[in-house]
Amino acid sequence: MRHRGTDGQTSKSERRLLYNQVLASLSTTPAEISAVETARTVNSRFYHPELDALRFFAFLMVFLHHAFPHQPEFWAKLGVPSAIAAVLAGIGATGAFGVSLFFVLSAYLITELLQREKELIGTLDVKSFYVRRILRIWPLYFFFLALATALQFSVPGQHVGWRAGLGFSALAGNWYIVFIGFPSSVIFPLWSVSIEEQFYLSWPLIVRRVTQMGMAAFAVGLLAIATAARFYLGAHHRPESEIWCNTLVQFDPIAAGILIAVLLRGVVPQISRLARGAMIVAGVTCLATAANYFGIKNDPITTARIVRGYPAVALGGVLLLLAVLRDGAAPSRNLVYLGRISYGLYVFHVLGLLISDYVVPSQTASLARYAVRVAVAFAMTVTLAAMSYRWLETPFLTLKQRFTHVLSRPGGENEGSKRKAKSEERKAAANISAYGFRRRSSRISPHPSTD
Repeated sequence: MRHRGTDGQTSKSERRLLYNQVLASLSTTPAEISAVETARTVNSRFYHPELDALRFFAFLMVFLHHAFPHQPEFWAKLGVPSAIAAVLAGIGATGAFGVSLFFVLSAYLITELLQREKELIGTLDVKSFYVRRILRIWPLYFFFLALATALQFSVPGQHVGWRAGLGFSALAGNWYIVFIGFPSSVIFPLWSVSIEEQFYLSWPLIVRRVTQMGMAAFAVGLLAIATAARFYLGAHHRPESEIWCNTLVQFDPIAAGILIAVLLRGVVPQISRLARGAMIVAGVTCLATAANYFGIKNDPITTARIVRGYPAVALGGVLLLLAVLRDGAAPSRNLVYLGRISYGLYVFHVLGLLISDYVVPSQTASLARYAVRVAVAFAMTVTLAAMSYRWLETPFLTLKQRFTHVLSRPGGENEGSKRKAKSEERKAAANISAYGFRRRSSRISPHPSTD
């Protein structure tokens, strides 16, 4: 409660205290002010362009998985030497784990952004989080689902069906595949988007209620669930598609991404260039081993192979993420752009391959024709993704900024920060006005007036 004199003015002691605080603020050095502003910038923005480049690498893996046959015999028939044929087949098989790398990246980024928001505003704005996810994922997702549904009436071999349409519309496409099988449609890669959306649905509610230790414990629990699920499915001799598309089985890379965010605590690890190179080699080796030694995507599945192989995939994703993550990275602008449109690249790439089948007939007649087919598919994918990003996704991404507390894109300013800054300015101006302070052109007296 304020102590006031008989004339209703602020007490002498309170005015002197405020006066001293103003003098202290005036004596703050530019370096101190800069340090505070830098801290605020760090808290309200988290963007690393090198992670966009890693996103593109993850997409490229998936693209090659679907573009490169996994049998060395196919390449040998095209005249490729046996050693190179084995490498090309191995690249195609390993590319499947680009999806796992997406999971590691997504879990890490979402967890890091949620932690920063929690520290910045004291809680989590869960409603705004859901709005942001809807604006980012749903426009392209449902547009492509509608496009694929229309294609079945004009393109032979394309069939969605009401059950697949319902399953994928409910963002449960992976469970449709688990219980029924892959649809004969270009929508089948959307199964991984379903898993990510299921993760987005529950994770912010958990982060809001637990500490960092609680998040780490939850991630360890996910690892235990994934291991138990693989033991069960392997013991019951379930086919590869039922295991690969199962949300419980895919908890490993998600848990790994969460643990990275929690353990790093917002700090970028300082790793030498030599160590980063070694981590990249080790990460790729983990993925290649899971694909070509453990064969976790090759029927018939055995328990021993999947129990060891899936953790190897998660470890590979962790190594690649840590090897790439660094301060001051300046990857190629083209790579950053391709990473920024990687969602569209992933969604459209099977359609791009389908288009290339019509553009390049007799594609298996020679190695050159098959290479042209892959190049056409890649070009079509990039074109469709760029068009989608420019005219379909960008308007929703712009709207998404209005619900953002911690920026995760280059440039711009979130609307919440703008409103908060304006509110702080108004409060500061009101406080100064209330105490009767005015700007003076002359030097402030060290002995303030008491009248």
